Amino acid sequence: MIRSGPCRVLLLVGGALIAVAAGAQSGRGIREPVDEANPLVGTAPLDRADLLGNAPPPGEPAYSGQTSPGARVPHSGVEVAPVNVNIELNYPFGVPTPYHYPNATMIGFTAGGGPTYGGRAKPLFMPVVGDWTVPPAYTQVHYDKTRETAAPGYYSVALDGGTVVELTATRLSGLMKFAFPKTDRAAVLVNLPRAGGTIEVVGDHVIRGLSAPQGDRETADGPYFVAEFSRPFSGFGTFRKAPGDGAAWGIGDKDVEAKRRSVAGSYAGGYLDFAAQRGETVLVKVAHGHSYAEAEARLRSEQPGWDFAGVRGAARAAWAQLLDKVKVTGGTPRQRQLFYSTLFQSFASPRLIARKGERLMRQGGGRR
Repeated sequence: MIRSGPCRVLLLVGGALIAVAAGAQSGRGIREPVDEANPLVGTAPLDRADLLGNAPPPGEPAYSGQTSPGARVPHSGVEVAPVNVNIELNYPFGVPTPYHYPNATMIGFTAGGGPTYGGRAKPLFMPVVGDWTVPPAYTQVHYDKTRETAAPGYYSVALDGGTVVELTATRLSGLMKFAFPKTDRAAVLVNLPRAGGTIEVVGDHVIRGLSAPQGDRETADGPYFVAEFSRPFSGFGTFRKAPGDGAAWGIGDKDVEAKRRSVAGSYAGGYLDFAAQRGETVLVKVAHGHSYAEAEARLRSEQPGWDFAGVRGAARAAWAQLLDKVKVTGGTPRQRQLFYSTLFQSFASPRLIARKGERLMRQGGGRR
């Protein structure tokens, strides 16, 4: 932990000296450290030959920071992240990173539920308008890069078709906001990836599930999840990959059934329809646990209501308190942004997996 004090050091960032004082006060007109951090830093490839001495072949997704821009709090147990890399079918990085900046389509959003953040987290949530497809042929939706925003504890993106997605988080739960356009064909898809498991639709507000065991890839925060929606769904159903050993399928090799409340198997999932004739907003809060009761208890403890602004504000405040411990002066605005962005990413790990009296979350293999 960095502690405040009178010490002062110099860092070389991008060829310029930057003065760093632990616990120093920011000057008048200087942006706060939490405003300098940009979680998108590190998500694009670094392929400039003049910096690296060599460069990858055109189109090869190499030399990326392999970081995620998702919403989380310092050392949190979960990250609420955008997923634009389908690692079930394509694993180009050697690391299960969920997001690569140049990728133009989104396949879903996650809120924990895996031994690592992002790519292996489950289930995937995807708001769709109109037709959709069953995974692993995920419904890919283009998104507007000019309307993509990331800040400590927050992420937002505008999908083609008019849906705007916002993400934020607490230590052990995630909160998503889907602002649909005016439509009579809005839905949210919820699915467990390749290993699958069990999905159950409960009443008209809740979907829950149990991930299939995966040995060393057992979910660190528990294999059970509970997702509660702020509005009742007008229709529902479940789906899965058709029975068999094949990893994927062709036309007709899928099992989709309206009004079926539970399903088990590879790529098990559910779809929830919403009436959005006036362009309504749907929120969903998600928690995991080693039982449904534990997941529900975490939801009640950390998110008793539907206050997206409050949860986002608390996440920002947690980051501000931490990043305020280091104040930077000098250098260029870009250099200060790079400093705080990399400092921000450094506090994503190690993860806080248990406090005194809590069940120890088992850490899975792999790296973040």
